[in-house]
Amino acid sequence: MLNLTSNTLKSHWRAADWTMERIEGTAFTAERFLQTTSSRSMFEPQQMTIVTQAFASPDMFDCLKKLESTKSIQPALCLMHGGEIPAKFQKELARLGAFIIGCDEPAPWEAKDFLSDRAKSHKLNLSSEASNLFLDSTGSDLIKIENELKKISLILETGKSPVSGDAIRPYLDFLREDNAFKVDQLLCQEAYPQALLLLKGLLDRGESSLAILAILAMHCRKALQIQAGMKSGHTPADLSRELRLPTSVVQNYLPYIRKRSAVTFQRALNLCHEADRRLKSIRHGEEAWLDRIVWELMPAPKA
Repeated sequence: MLNLTSNTLKSHWRAADWTMERIEGTAFTAERFLQTTSSRSMFEPQQMTIVTQAFASPDMFDCLKKLESTKSIQPALCLMHGGEIPAKFQKELARLGAFIIGCDEPAPWEAKDFLSDRAKSHKLNLSSEASNLFLDSTGSDLIKIENELKKISLILETGKSPVSGDAIRPYLDFLREDNAFKVDQLLCQEAYPQALLLLKGLLDRGESSLAILAILAMHCRKALQIQAGMKSGHTPADLSRELRLPTSVVQNYLPYIRKRSAVTFQRALNLCHEADRRLKSIRHGEEAWLDRIVWELMPAPKA
């Protein structure tokens, strides 16, 4: 949002024939502040000075305190900062009557409006169905949304006609990280009906069966690795470092793997390999293969 706002400001002032100068906050000294804010010329093009991470400047606070108001700044100064504005700077900016533009990320329920706005900038007109599919694939990560829009705008024809869900679906064949985490979590919690429903939902919305299969295979490998490590006397912290997994993930697996033998996970992993071989040659029976792998992980019914 900070970059988008900055680019919008630059476009606005360049359209008025202003020049731009960009300075890092750490290099913005009192001397540079004086040069920048007292250089208005009747003959030269006006200049907008943009200071990035402005409040990291060692002299910025004292320089602002010496100003009577923003009218003392000629021609123009734009201060950029990622994160919260320090309280002392907030006070000075309010006193000076500075114009402040907040660059907060949209709330999750505002993501669709953000997508619609950014799509227009890429000359894409997404239908409601296409927007829903897009966000289901990217989540609310603004950088992912922007990058995927750039990709799709290069692939699809732009124009006034809305882009349908069917048109955009083939280019959204990647799984979100939170979906992968959810599948893993449900299996560790032995919530098998919910896991089966999630897998069906992913297939129904057009996700690649091979991508889903990769999640199940990774689940089996992690279970086997953690199980073997615990039998060898490793601590969860040791396994976390060795397997490059968060300690919380290792901890989630422990109650689950204690109820299963290594044979169960190996059988399920073998099924993953077989399904991968079959589905790469014939895209048929995808849901049946995925269900079969989950069933293999279920505990045997009690007699």
